[in-house]
Amino acid sequence: MLKRKDRGFISEGGCLCGAVRFSVPTPSRFDVCHCKDCRRWHGSPAIGVDAGDVTLLKGEEALRWFSKTSMAERGFCSICGSSLFYRYSSDSNRWSFYMGALDHISDQASLGYHSFRHQKPEFYDITS
Repeated sequence: MLKRKDRGFISEGGCLCGAVRFSVPTPSRFDVCHCKDCRRWHGSPAIGVDAGDVTLLKGEEALRWFSKTSMAERGFCSICGSSLFYRYSSDSNRWSFYMGALDHISDQASLGYHSFRHQKPEFYDITS
């Protein structure tokens, strides 16, 4: 659901079981990560965006963080396992969220930057 806020629209999202809920400024574009770690975490390339302003509405106690490297952590629901967030270890206030966690995706949104193109599987092409 898109909600109007003083300076734009706010989108809400959450995990599969509903234990974790959040709101973020509605993104106009999503970036794609093709790295091996993101593909293993999601089962496909990760599509997300830096949020800058994530508000947890509920479920802080269900939110868990996994870190494979010292560079970043991935946030997920400890009840249903849904992948929700990504944040850099050097700046724990800089969160990204994943497109699939949103309740509604604006038809005005587009795909932006593709990172780790060199790690993508060969069976698909990136045309942008």
